[in-house]
Amino acid sequence: MKRREIKEAHERSVIRSFKRYLKQQDRMLVVLGYPDPPDARVEIDQQPIWIEITDAFINGDFARSLTSHAADDLPPVPTEPDGLFVEEVKTVVMKKYEKDSISDIFHRRGPGILLVGLYSPFVGNRERDLIIQELSHLKNTNDGRFSEIFVYDQAQHFYPVP
Repeated sequence: MKRREIKEAHERSVIRSFKRYLKQQDRMLVVLGYPDPPDARVEIDQQPIWIEITDAFINGDFARSLTSHAADDLPPVPTEPDGLFVEEVKTVVMKKYEKDSISDIFHRRGPGILLVGLYSPFVGNRERDLIIQELSHLKNTNDGRFSEIFVYDQAQHFYPVP
């Protein structure tokens, strides 16, 4: 399986999990397509909206190590964790705020939803809550391209960012 195929399978898995999460909140998600960008066009409660997915890892080497072991077209990459995960999460989210293609979609279609995967063995409830607090600040101090932001853990449990 190529890296791109792994990425697409991951994104679709996240969308399916997000759909289950919304159903528990008495909301309904229907996938309309996967144009890339954004990662998905959907309807939530019969309202069209788009979804972008980003994942935060301990560091870039850790991210490459996860996919390189599964990909046929990459050599395996070993890694060691470091302690800067909150900053890494903020960095990957800011990249979505700064990305031209996301800006274009925002101006054409209005705000979307950002799903942020937290991939670190060192994220417990306390760290997750700190990340949510930091992302809430980013969300409230940037443009409104993301009407909702959710973080999710490795088990794909979703947590809203206020």
